[in-house]
Amino acid sequence: MRRTGSKWGLVTALFAVAAHAAPPVAPKPAPKLITIGPAITQTVFALGAGDRVVGVDDSSAALPEASKVRTVGYQRALSAEGVLSLGAGLLLGSAEAGPPPVLEQLKQAGMKVETFANEPTVEGARARLQGIAERLGAPEQGKALVAKLDADLKKAADRATQVKGSKPPRILAIYARGAGTMMVAGSGTVVDTLIRLTGAVNAAESLQGYKPLGAEAVVAAAPEFVLLPASSVPVVGGAEGLAKLPGLSQVKGWKLVAVEDVDFMGLGPNLGQSVARVQDAVAPAPAAAPAKGGGK
Repeated sequence: MRRTGSKWGLVTALFAVAAHAAPPVAPKPAPKLITIGPAITQTVFALGAGDRVVGVDDSSAALPEASKVRTVGYQRALSAEGVLSLGAGLLLGSAEAGPPPVLEQLKQAGMKVETFANEPTVEGARARLQGIAERLGAPEQGKALVAKLDADLKKAADRATQVKGSKPPRILAIYARGAGTMMVAGSGTVVDTLIRLTGAVNAAESLQGYKPLGAEAVVAAAPEFVLLPASSVPVVGGAEGLAKLPGLSQVKGWKLVAVEDVDFMGLGPNLGQSVARVQDAVAPAPAAAPAKGGGK
């Protein structure tokens, strides 16, 4: 009987300990995010983490999905005070994010900062997308986005091969930060990759990087299309304003094509769709052959 009593006493004690045990610890909420660089911001939203974003750089604010998010300034000229005031725990940015002393201040204040290379290649875009997905704990979503990107680019490549035999269109890409600051995008730039993926020719491919718009170079480039980020169109006064510029005023017959700002600044998850939109503008898909009728 004593043994039975002692057993019940042990059971009672165990129940008492369990009753007073600490409650299970709730998982920590995912940290709020600051995203710097349109391609980075676009990727975070595409991965389903847009509800965690509390701040973006000025260029990212041009994206529809980020238009209502607070801005923290130009990506190369961030303010530590402005970023920290939003209470985010993690900053994800392109390699252009800075200046470096500000990023160091953020780290010293306890914020985690991670930057990703802005390599203007499809391979770089894939790696950046997957890297951001892994950092956000969403590797499978990242793989799905990469698969969709590849599928979109394959469609664009197939479409480009359908126009073989015809002369590829010549596109001149211009970035305008102000009426007096216009740059031509040469080889090795983000928009150069975009142009090449459409099957067109970068009319400024002989240049490397961004160079000031020069009349002689524009005439020699002989563009059939002029590509501008959407935010630059009103800055230059649209097609009428461009037609008054030295060089373009001497080239006849070119057409203006506007693309999203992100297409000039980084290769994001929507790259394949951007390529298709440019193809629609410069080389419309051939009309499908009419189906053979079976009736009399």
